[in-house]
Amino acid sequence: MSVSGLTTQVSSLLRYPRRLKFAAIIAVLLFAGALVVATLAAWRQDNLTQSLREDTAWVVYKLDRDAVQLVNHVLTLDHQPLTPAERYALTLRFELLYSRITLLNEGDVSALLQNITTARELFSQIQTQVDGLDMMFRAFGVPDHRGVSQPLPLAALGDKLQTLTRSTERLVIAINGYLAESATAEREQLSLLYRLLMTLIVAMSLAAFLVVAFLVRETRESAAIRREQAQLALQLEVTAKQAQAANQAKSDFLAIVSHEIRTPLNGVIGMSELLRESVSPAQVEDYAYTIHDSANQLLSMINEILDFSKIEAGHLALQTSPTAIRLLVDSVVELFTPRIKMKELTFSVDVDTRVPAWVMVDAGRLRQILLNLIANAIKFTDYGGISVQVSTKFDQLVFEISDTGCGLSEHQQARLFEPFQQADESVTRRFGGTGLGLAICKRLSEAMQGRIVVSSHLGQGSIFRCELPLVEADPVSVSLPSAPQQDFTGITLLLVEDNAVNRKVAIGLLSRLGCDVVWAENGQDALAMAQSQQVHLIFMDIQLPDMDGLTVAQLMREQGGWLDSVPIVAMTAGGAEDDRQRCLAAGMSDYLTKPLSLSALSSLLASQLFATPDAASLPALPVLQTQLGAQSLLNTDTLNMLKATLGDVSLTQLITLYHQQVSDYCEQLTACLAQAPLSDEQQQQVVRLAHQLRGESVSMGADKLADQAQQLETLMTTDPFTQSKRDEIFSALRLTASHTHAAMEKWCREHLSG
Repeated sequence: MSVSGLTTQVSSLLRYPRRLKFAAIIAVLLFAGALVVATLAAWRQDNLTQSLREDTAWVVYKLDRDAVQLVNHVLTLDHQPLTPAERYALTLRFELLYSRITLLNEGDVSALLQNITTARELFSQIQTQVDGLDMMFRAFGVPDHRGVSQPLPLAALGDKLQTLTRSTERLVIAINGYLAESATAEREQLSLLYRLLMTLIVAMSLAAFLVVAFLVRETRESAAIRREQAQLALQLEVTAKQAQAANQAKSDFLAIVSHEIRTPLNGVIGMSELLRESVSPAQVEDYAYTIHDSANQLLSMINEILDFSKIEAGHLALQTSPTAIRLLVDSVVELFTPRIKMKELTFSVDVDTRVPAWVMVDAGRLRQILLNLIANAIKFTDYGGISVQVSTKFDQLVFEISDTGCGLSEHQQARLFEPFQQADESVTRRFGGTGLGLAICKRLSEAMQGRIVVSSHLGQGSIFRCELPLVEADPVSVSLPSAPQQDFTGITLLLVEDNAVNRKVAIGLLSRLGCDVVWAENGQDALAMAQSQQVHLIFMDIQLPDMDGLTVAQLMREQGGWLDSVPIVAMTAGGAEDDRQRCLAAGMSDYLTKPLSLSALSSLLASQLFATPDAASLPALPVLQTQLGAQSLLNTDTLNMLKATLGDVSLTQLITLYHQQVSDYCEQLTACLAQAPLSDEQQQQVVRLAHQLRGESVSMGADKLADQAQQLETLMTTDPFTQSKRDEIFSALRLTASHTHAAMEKWCREHLSG
């Protein structure tokens, strides 16, 4: 385009007054805004009206259904006198019916009924009939002058209820007719509104078209190639910087995580290597403590990374509920008491009297924020003290954590809440950490519509302030969980776990708690075990070799009997966001993530088996002998002889070695018998393993397991034999091995010291 042409175009554009263009734009925007507001208001009003009608229809329908159900219930009561349970059930059904009448007498629902002539008359009749029924129920069970309770006239009650159901049915029909008429009228109105809306849209489109024409003609002169090139260059520069920053962040993340993983792993591997050498009991305790502490550090770091990843992916789900603020703060502070005493710091908690006792908040996420902030305050404070203050500011709930630690410069504060950032490199070297704690706190507070700010000066300490929306809540009655038991002697558990290491850990921890544990390696064995022995609780791994744990749990629930109510707890490494919901939907009672700990297992057992204060003990469980037979699992004479000969310590070690050997034999037999058909070499391997298992079991007093091993050995030397018979005997052998393990552990606890 030439310079003269551009000058001519600019001159032609300038002939339109700018005030006219501005006024036209404002007019169109205001018109569009008014149209949107009017449409939203009409839509909202229509939704409210429709919702009220649907609510009324639903309540009337439930009234009719409750009346019919009450009639059916009365017809089933053909005897006098009624038992207390029958009287209670009958009264409860009538109270539910009466509550429907109360709902129809309140608020907008009552006003809507009054506007419907037929419904108003029918509802008046229904009220009269229900009041008559109420008089009958009030007289029901009242003693006369002779002290004899009056029976309920079931025949008369049934007749009156039949009359009532006819009235409620007519009321449902009347309401549905009114809704149909209303829908027809609304469709006619909607058709008119659509025509009007189309007219307005056409008019608005014309006006918008004029405005767009003005704007296009004015902006065409500024669409120069040089400006586009400059914008493109700027975008490329920004993109390059973002790519460099992302690459640097990735490098920083890998460096920090590599260091933080290797540090606790060094403690675990190094101390475990030392434990393999000859060391004193004091050194064993010290090494074990170091391993446990290093493992907890590694788990904490993994949890932080997973939490941050979940937040960044937008998968964070808040669960707001009434929360007692004082109890929550006290429970968090109690966790840090040993560390505070160790560092000889002062600590104070002040909850302002104006803070409501109960507020609506996500207690778990608030607890996570406070744990991070208080832990940081303790970490960076060597002298002085720490204070926690809870107060209100306008409509905000404010938590202030103050310390007298090293403090922060303005530069450090500016990058403090960024992920994988520490105050400086010296902090990372001295205190370690991934730098994710404060980043998680910031994002959690923002997800709860709040914020976190810091005020600090070098050498003068820091103040972290978390502000959240203040929504007061009504108190709720919550039963405090009982202190976890550390001794669950007499509790029998079924552990379904295919991984040998995980199974060994779980059995060891549960045995420490006093539990008798029987185990299964796969879903089929678990189902067979459930048929052979009743247990108090089942731990179910989700990933099993033959079928997933969810399917096993569903099959167990379908069998009914004691399996219909026994607690089934999912025990898995987790990972998926909806794992817990899937487990509960499959019929499981709870969800436990690995790694396991004594405290977690103890708390779960207490909550599942002793949920109420009066559940001090559980009844003894019967042992089903359908598969085990009547033969005793253990030969106590053999075990007592071994105890007298070897002593408690040596026998304990021998039994531990025997358990490991049995587990190895079962794994090798499973691998061999999985082949079909068996080669001669594999068949001889099965015979050899069964013979060795039989010999060791006889030596350890496991007579039942030895008998099962001998049956397998005999079968494998018989020609020919059926695969079904072989699988049946081996399944029984594995079942017996699990029961023998539990029985021998129980014998050890009862007869061996240490």
